[in-house]
Amino acid sequence: LSSQWKVNQAMAQKRELFRVAIDRIGQIQRGSETLPCKVVDLSEKGFQLCVEGNFSAGEVLHLEFPLSENDPVACTVQVTHVRPPHLGAVIAGISPDHQAQLSCFIDQLNALNMTGF
Repeated sequence: LSSQWKVNQAMAQKRELFRVAIDRIGQIQRGSETLPCKVVDLSEKGFQLCVEGNFSAGEVLHLEFPLSENDPVACTVQVTHVRPPHLGAVIAGISPDHQAQLSCFIDQLNALNMTGF
């Protein structure tokens, strides 16, 4: 097997879930500190956020943002990478209801995007 094929397979496994670009204002809580953030994209397993402040990989934060007008999502996330002002975070804890809302939201957006082709 070629090394390029192995690299492509590894990247495919790392990004097995589609990321959906969105633009939502939310907030991150770290201890007693609450910071505004922007959710730049999401998948069923995590988020990319734009937020001011110093964060480090492994840090656990509480994230809240509205998926739509009547669908707030709250979850615990763990920072996976930091490239200020962006950070990536994987969902560490989420209620089944909020996970279902997130999955449904992504499915709806993907369906809308697919009809554009």
